[in-house]
Amino acid sequence: MKKNGFTLRLLAGAVLVSCLASTHALAADTAAPMSPLMKQLNNGNWLPQQEAQSLSDDLYYQDAVHAYIQTLPLLNTIGLRDGSEAAFGKGYNVLPIWKERMDSRAVVPTPNGDVIYSMSYLDLKETGPLVVKAPANVIGMFTDFFQKTITDVGAIGPDQARGGLYLLLPPDYEGPIPQGYYVFKSSTYNVFLFFRTIMGKGDGKPDPAPAVKNAETTRIYPL
Repeated sequence: MKKNGFTLRLLAGAVLVSCLASTHALAADTAAPMSPLMKQLNNGNWLPQQEAQSLSDDLYYQDAVHAYIQTLPLLNTIGLRDGSEAAFGKGYNVLPIWKERMDSRAVVPTPNGDVIYSMSYLDLKETGPLVVKAPANVIGMFTDFFQKTITDVGAIGPDQARGGLYLLLPPDYEGPIPQGYYVFKSSTYNVFLFFRTIMGKGDGKPDPAPAVKNAETTRIYPL
């Protein structure tokens, strides 16, 4: 079974802590054989109970910090979803579109003020495969809830700014795949739809109306 670096580090650390924590009991038995690994630790001497416990506490602390960093993008997306659903409702058929440019009052990380945003939170576990009709000239993407990109949409996506039909499949999907779609299987059931549409020049300042109108042509429906 393939394990990521964090899992391997955690397992290795657990083995080390287990070895160190058991040294106090083994020290009482001077006839107990010592493994090659233990001979490399502390010059072959058993660590005192207090030092072994301190090392164990430090390992768990470092793993907790690492877990926090790893899950921060996930918690960020969940927070965005929960806030959106509380304000606008829940479901694949709900696509909040900003009608004006974002500013510092928006509770959204790193928003840009020169595009119009559309954001939706899809649950493929609940709906099964979903089709998303993306407008032309979108600067966007689909990501999982860890904010890892499933695919770009728009100029650097497969539609090349022409728009088109994207088919998002759940990770366990084994059914038929029809033709005529840009098909992507998500590694997670939850998918974050993140679209940006470009504003018009306007009269002396950008005009959000064309970007809003373009975003409103987005369609999302089950396969």
